[in-house]
Amino acid sequence: MNVSDQFMLALTAWRENRGGGRTGMQSVMNVILNRVQKRGTCAYMECTRPLQFSSMTAPHDPQLANWPMVLDPTWQTAQALAQTAIAGDLPDITDGATNYYALSIPEPSWAAAMTKTVEIEGQVFFREEA
Repeated sequence: MNVSDQFMLALTAWRENRGGGRTGMQSVMNVILNRVQKRGTCAYMECTRPLQFSSMTAPHDPQLANWPMVLDPTWQTAQALAQTAIAGDLPDITDGATNYYALSIPEPSWAAAMTKTVEIEGQVFFREEA
């Protein structure tokens, strides 16, 4: 992974769940990294894959136009987590999850075909079974 992967990990996690603090952002990064491993891609590609992370690609998501301030403590946390992830030292707290959704929205149709793993900071996580 490279600098663009690290930046996209931090930005995606910050946009998706900065309200969940360190744990919330780590869980988002875990999902991205689990997808990278499963698909043989890179973090940048997974973060920008159309309609996978709404804060990064969905035209009507208000987070799409939201950028962190350099001194924002949550942004600094996201960057530190991404650096740890790039080094290969970020523990997976999602039990292999490749998908999640916020508990504030109705359950998506795809969830029924997956195995629920954990709930973390307002999000429920799922993995595909082989």
